[in-house]
Amino acid sequence: MPKTRAEINETEKEYWNEDKLDRTKIKQLRRHAFHFSYKREKKILQKLLKEFNNKKVLELGSYSWAAWFNEDTKPKELTCINISENELNKGKALGKDRPFTINHILMDANELSFADDTFDVVFGAAILHHLDIQKTINHVYRVLKPNGIIVFLEPLNMNPAYRIYRKLNPQERTPDEHALVQSDFKILRQKFSFDHYFLDFFSVIFGFISLKIYGDKNYDNLINKFGHKLDVLFSKIPFMYVFFARVIIYGNKKSYK
Repeated sequence: MPKTRAEINETEKEYWNEDKLDRTKIKQLRRHAFHFSYKREKKILQKLLKEFNNKKVLELGSYSWAAWFNEDTKPKELTCINISENELNKGKALGKDRPFTINHILMDANELSFADDTFDVVFGAAILHHLDIQKTINHVYRVLKPNGIIVFLEPLNMNPAYRIYRKLNPQERTPDEHALVQSDFKILRQKFSFDHYFLDFFSVIFGFISLKIYGDKNYDNLINKFGHKLDVLFSKIPFMYVFFARVIIYGNKKSYK
């Protein structure tokens, strides 16, 4: 029998409040495979974050903004929500002495309680795949002002190799999370016009080779660089997106008359 949303929420809270995830195994590979894509990701986000200035911004999550925002990112007001008190407190600790107002609210992203047309921007990092995407996207659409902006960074689960890896390493994720697949993009298109940047396919393959050669060091090497260059090239080919590991989604609320 499928779990109810309430049951899933309780499991999510338990995992995040008690820090149950163990990503020790994958971190070494990520340091190689994502070395150059993290730099590309940062450049892309810095370009997109210019739209956040002087805007009312909502993060689905509580502290990704601390990694994303630079000294030039100054929203009019930032509101952060999380279902986990532990995660919310991490955001509060990082939010001291910032040059903009930050509100931290314990809230389920599946059931946003904000009024319609409240925010100019909604964003999140690795959050949608923990949620009921249909419900959450409906709420995001509702609380965004006309032509409001979305920016999400999410894992993908369309490459068969990634699916096998996830099944073999359940300790790295919460039991009910679901990295994005094609049907999730269809849900997003119902409410938003958006574009995307796909990250990490060849870089994972070459990162694995690099890890075996160098161990957990020397990430800035020609093997990793070559994998990254291939990613940038092949990510521009439409049918190749199903092989990539991550995506940055950015776009605007559709207008229905």
